[in-house]
Amino acid sequence: MKGILASYRWRRRLIWLTATAVVVSGAVAVAIIWPNTAPKEPPVSNVPLNVDYSSPKPVRLTVHDKAVALAVASRFVDTAVARKHVDRAWSLVSPQFRAGVTRKQWDTGEIPAAPYPVREARWALDYSDSAGVGFQIALFPTKRSQAQAQVFLIGLRRLGAGQRRHWVVDNWQSAPTSVSQAASAVGRGGGGTPRPLGNASEGVAWLLLPAALLSLIVLIPLGVATVGWYRGRRAERVLQRS
Repeated sequence: MKGILASYRWRRRLIWLTATAVVVSGAVAVAIIWPNTAPKEPPVSNVPLNVDYSSPKPVRLTVHDKAVALAVASRFVDTAVARKHVDRAWSLVSPQFRAGVTRKQWDTGEIPAAPYPVREARWALDYSDSAGVGFQIALFPTKRSQAQAQVFLIGLRRLGAGQRRHWVVDNWQSAPTSVSQAASAVGRGGGGTPRPLGNASEGVAWLLLPAALLSLIVLIPLGVATVGWYRGRRAERVLQRS
């Protein structure tokens, strides 16, 4: 040990090793003794939160309510969407629908509904629940326009209470339906008022059309074969008589 201490290099190495050991020991002691000042996490509770995730319950729509709601939807299409007397559509929509739009902007056509050159419209009930009612509306353009037939979704809900309770438009958006699907499923309507999509007679006709085409594929060859057989039999009878 005396020989090691007599060396300058070893004395310097011992000093560095001793200093390093002191620093490390101090750091370990501080980590063990120093209290944990981090905020404690709240204990996990198994009690479920009182959150209502239930969806609106389906409600049977009466004939009267359907007619009134559809009348509001029709006036909205004829005014706001067709851009005819847009100011009259202000009272047809909910405050949420026209949020961020002033009355002046609304009257000039700056509304959250794209314009469409409406010529004809057809409708179909989409849903009816405790939150409101929705319709699918197929719109057909005017002859002069370059637009194509398009299907939209319109949602309505009730505002007010008692005799002042009334339907208002709360949602208007394009439906994820192609133009060809809209034309085949909706067909042609009449007038500018929404009408039922595919009534009973139209539904039966569209169902019978494929069946009729399939039957022709079978009946035509069968008819040709029957005619050929009949002519062959008649020729045989003529030969037998002669």
